[in-house]
Amino acid sequence: MDRTVKLVFKSRETLEGAGVRLRRAFGDPTIAHLFDPFLLLDDFGSRYPHEYLAGFPWHPHRGFETVTYLLKGEVYHEDSTGNKGVIKTGDVQWMTAGSGIFHSEMPRPMKILRAGRTIEDPEMRGFQLWVNLPSSHKMTIPKYRNLASENIPEAELDDGTKVRIIAGEINRIPHQGKLVGLIRDIAVDTHYLDITMPPESEFTYRVKPGYTVFTYVIEGRGIFDIRSNKVAEQRHTVLYGREGDLIRVKTSLTSVRFLLIAGKPINEPIAWYGPIVMNTQDQLVKAFQELKQGTFVKHKATSYDYVKD
Repeated sequence: MDRTVKLVFKSRETLEGAGVRLRRAFGDPTIAHLFDPFLLLDDFGSRYPHEYLAGFPWHPHRGFETVTYLLKGEVYHEDSTGNKGVIKTGDVQWMTAGSGIFHSEMPRPMKILRAGRTIEDPEMRGFQLWVNLPSSHKMTIPKYRNLASENIPEAELDDGTKVRIIAGEINRIPHQGKLVGLIRDIAVDTHYLDITMPPESEFTYRVKPGYTVFTYVIEGRGIFDIRSNKVAEQRHTVLYGREGDLIRVKTSLTSVRFLLIAGKPINEPIAWYGPIVMNTQDQLVKAFQELKQGTFVKHKATSYDYVKD
């Protein structure tokens, strides 16, 4: 049965970090139950470096995961336990904050080699998704999962639709059969796809009953509920109801590119303030006390690079 659209709304402009101009698709404790297990989705980037170069200097996280997917540009990151690196165009970093981490994320223009010299492309675009952790994993050891662009499985369907599979799987691919995303060892079952559909095409994706499913339109325009002819366009979030097991998207005269994200609800209480998400107010208070006392970080973060077989 096809899923029906519950809500369609446009992202709102806001400032985060040290003054980065971005668009927030969603991210509010008062509606967290609607998106469970997802907490927040930010669409960051600009053609103008002064709108993002201030970046996200040192800040803490505890109790959830951040998933950074970079469409264009570079993000230099490091943490207080010695990990550092660069997220480049097309890359994904799936970071489990767990028991606590201090880190910084500093966007930079992409460097390109042209006519024998290095120049900077000023345009930057990416997304950061926050995935909540169940109580059993809130205080787990922090971990980085690094997925370079060239290791992300990609498929092209008969009608020209292209799919990048960060997490989850897609079946019935011509000449390939089934493709499975490399990111699987995560606490909450999550599907994360980047889909580009040409005009006059249709895409279907089977999801598990009861899972939360939403899409975010990167560019273009598409029909995200065929029965009600519900249309969404650039920078719109589409939240589906939880009944049914099939997501069906169509295009007419224009193409569309969107993220399709699905996950198993945790169904636990949320105590959320700023960069810390716990289950109770007491846990939240304790986390902020530890920040003041300098005992917030419990473990050195581990890091793992995924490589295609």
